[in-house]
Amino acid sequence: MKSINVALIDDNRICRETFKMILKQVPGYNFTVLFEAESLVGIDRKSNQQTSPDVILLDIMMPEIDGISGIPILNKLFPTTHIVMLTDLDNPEMKQQCADLGVNQYVIKSTAATKLAPTLINLFKD
Repeated sequence: MKSINVALIDDNRICRETFKMILKQVPGYNFTVLFEAESLVGIDRKSNQQTSPDVILLDIMMPEIDGISGIPILNKLFPTTHIVMLTDLDNPEMKQQCADLGVNQYVIKSTAATKLAPTLINLFKD
């Protein structure tokens, strides 16, 4: 079984719980949530500095620091970590902006039930 460490950053607790349920159901993979956060404010204190996540699931629309503004912060804290943007916004310009900042994948939340697991599996295929 392949183990993948995950961080969930989304201000909506129901979304975080939904993503965890989706990840628990992926056969052949063990997704371990290292930390969850409602915001990027103080993210350096919320993360476990001893173990970096393999992937961060990041929301765009959050209070104080939005996901796009937070990408450079996360890239500095976790330079080898993949970032998957999870958003309600199906916006090609925003998707391109995220890609330009180093986001690996962009998933629309309404498709997460069917697209999240395959997206993550593709990131970690050997």
